[in-house]
Amino acid sequence: MNRLGSERYWLKTVTVAAVLTGAVAGLTATPAEASSVEGIAGWEGDGFEQGYGFAMAGVSLLEGRAISIPVRVSGNYLYYNYDEAGEVIRVSGPGSAGLIGVRSTRPWGTVAALTGGEIRWERRDRETMGGPGASVARGGIVAQVEGEIACSRRLRPFILANYSGSARYVYGRAGLRWQISNIEWHGPLTWSLGIEGVGQGNADTDAVQGGATVECAFVRSRISLGVRGGYKNSASSDGGRRDDGYLGAGFYRRF
Repeated sequence: MNRLGSERYWLKTVTVAAVLTGAVAGLTATPAEASSVEGIAGWEGDGFEQGYGFAMAGVSLLEGRAISIPVRVSGNYLYYNYDEAGEVIRVSGPGSAGLIGVRSTRPWGTVAALTGGEIRWERRDRETMGGPGASVARGGIVAQVEGEIACSRRLRPFILANYSGSARYVYGRAGLRWQISNIEWHGPLTWSLGIEGVGQGNADTDAVQGGATVECAFVRSRISLGVRGGYKNSASSDGGRRDDGYLGAGFYRRF
């Protein structure tokens, strides 16, 4: 595959990651934060001047029952760049996605399956030419399964798997979060630490990353702030690999 084909696969990869970051942020919310209506926002970037930001709103129909219906809509923005024939090409664009599904809530944890669609308006600009950029819209379906286990009041492992039909792309994420303070949720602040691992790819590209997370929940205002970061290794269809770090931040608000 030529560099342009590889670049298009990377665009779809980041699109899927933007959707999933919001999904995982909701999935790993603490029990005191779980709500029928919620808002989530976040950003993640790496040392190659590539990243994305997103904002998501979600509602859970039939909340409080063993079987509920989660509905999520999101908007996001991605940006990255690459070299081609000695010139720098910068790619950016807004996107939107929607998911709906079924969630089962039991004493031991939760499991959910969702499906929906995504669309992105992509723009490419060549720095050296200085001419008008090229824009195109792309879309496809999304299927997702997620789960969380309540091992104890402190420990909550989670897992998520996603498939993007437009990119033929599989994304998997797993992690552990350990609550280190305010176990009874009576105080104003609750601190949690965690670890995460991510694997993703298709026939043309793959990446793995792992890192740590820190979260602070403001109990009375129903707000949670978090940061995450670690190591990332990625590959593309041209055979190259690169290593770097990644850093992200997240915001959660219960309404």
